[in-house]
Amino acid sequence: MNPGLRSVATSLRVRYSETDRMGIVYHAHYVVWFEIGRTEYCREAGFPYRRMEESGLLILVTGLECRFRAPARYDDDIRIVSRLSELASRGLAFEYEIRSDEDRLLAEGETRHVFADASGRPRRAPEEIVSALDRFRSSA
Repeated sequence: MNPGLRSVATSLRVRYSETDRMGIVYHAHYVVWFEIGRTEYCREAGFPYRRMEESGLLILVTGLECRFRAPARYDDDIRIVSRLSELASRGLAFEYEIRSDEDRLLAEGETRHVFADASGRPRRAPEEIVSALDRFRSSA
């Protein structure tokens, strides 16, 4: 992760329904946690998803990568750390870390996105959104 960029941390506790029979978090839940981190990042930056979608701007996922480092288990307190790593008028990318309450790295990953209109066609994001996101991420 780029330490020069602002990060947003979101805390949660691992729910029983997110684990497998061994009490370890099932891998697909990390993707959901990335989304939670991304939506909280946008909310803190002043552009909650709901507001963007109501204005006709969607953020479609075009790529995803997740690397697992250590297991998360039922009832663990975890922290999702999100950063906006790339930003352009046509798309953006986020980096994530999932950390334990002892600050141990559990997983890390990235998502790539394209801005789109309500019908799913790629479009440029309004300059006000791009510049506001850029100011927010640079004010670490």
